[in-house]
Amino acid sequence: MLHSGPKCKKGAIWVSAVIYVLVGIIVLTVVIEAGIPFIKSLQERSNVNRARNTFSSLDQQIQDVAKEGQGSQRIIPLEVSEGSVKVEDGKLRWKIETNSKVLEPRTRIELGNLVIASDVDVSAADFTNYHVLQNSRILVNFTKFGSKANPASINTSSLINYVEFKDTGSKTTGAFTFFINQNASSTNGTGYTELQQSGSGLASATLKAYVNSSVYDYDLLLTLDSKADFLRAQIENFKVK
Repeated sequence: MLHSGPKCKKGAIWVSAVIYVLVGIIVLTVVIEAGIPFIKSLQERSNVNRARNTFSSLDQQIQDVAKEGQGSQRIIPLEVSEGSVKVEDGKLRWKIETNSKVLEPRTRIELGNLVIASDVDVSAADFTNYHVLQNSRILVNFTKFGSKANPASINTSSLINYVEFKDTGSKTTGAFTFFINQNASSTNGTGYTELQQSGSGLASATLKAYVNSSVYDYDLLLTLDSKADFLRAQIENFKVK
């Protein structure tokens, strides 16, 4: 009986110590796990800011070399801790994939020659007889009609040649018909088509078809957004004759 007291006390101290250690581990684990996404977000934001400063400095160096004339040169260190850097379409591109909300989706910020963009994959290009809008999911081929200076005969039902779905390589068949108020006369007249944006790395791009029909004047806007597998259609500057 005289020895049982101290033994129980030691046991209580040892058990208490174990409990305190376990509680401490649980608290630390919860805090660390909860803090990891925040820490990762800060790191990714820091990487983006560092890359922005690096590319801004690089742009300035290029401009300085261009001003100094033939024979001028610089050795410029380029450090990229995350993502990948490559030369594409005459542009130096840095790409990083992140789950952090560094920028709002479909955001494009232009700082002189530097462009910072998030979740943008649209490109728009003009060719001799057609226009092309595309993103990572679809490609849309449009017939080119006239020009602003030289309008031509236009038919909105002949505007879209085809839509190609990139995951399967399949192309649509048949005709796309656009008309207003169920009036077939609104589909044709004189006018022209033109891209509202051009280039790559765009959040969205729009083809405008100006139509001067026998019943209405209007602009038909067909817009392709980043990551979308469809076009948005909109009518502007509508006038009844």
